[in-house]
Amino acid sequence: MVKSRTKKVISVLLLLLLIGIGTGGKRYMDKQKTEKEYQQGIELIQSYVTDYLVKNYQGIEKIEWQGIGVEYRNSPILGPSLFGNYVDTDVTIYASQNSYLTINFTLNYNTEYNESSNKYSKNPYLSSNNIDELLEIELDNTIYKRDDMHKIIGLEVSQDQKKEFEKVKKSTTGSKKAKIVYNLKVHELIY
Repeated sequence: MVKSRTKKVISVLLLLLLIGIGTGGKRYMDKQKTEKEYQQGIELIQSYVTDYLVKNYQGIEKIEWQGIGVEYRNSPILGPSLFGNYVDTDVTIYASQNSYLTINFTLNYNTEYNESSNKYSKNPYLSSNNIDELLEIELDNTIYKRDDMHKIIGLEVSQDQKKEFEKVKKSTTGSKKAKIVYNLKVHELIY
């Protein structure tokens, strides 16, 4: 009788363990699938932006992507969310080894997810005009210090760095010799 109860208890515990492993495995596989989709979308952004910069801007020595940052959103009731996560990628654009700026691109502003094909596609926001504007704004913010009224009150960088940044400009010759570093490694964003 005691052996029979022990066997039942062990059987129930094994069944619960298998259910737990199955549920955890399913969540893990869903997360892996979602991250793979994020990589496909971010790769689209990285390729488009890099190609545009290399063909249309001179003075760029290096373009280095910083991977895929994901802010996983959790619910106390439902657990980790696979949807509604904040996903971005940062690109560092080097005019020289010591003169660089960083631009942030987010998955939801620059791409659209197609449910039927399970893929991201470029949306109109990811355009040459918007890349031009972003680069101009970031160059300006990197070079100049401004007051509360946004008037220039000085330099954020040295005169030499300013000269390096001024070499980054729209051109038909582009920066064909720029070193390119792509990165699709997923990392969690921590604030």
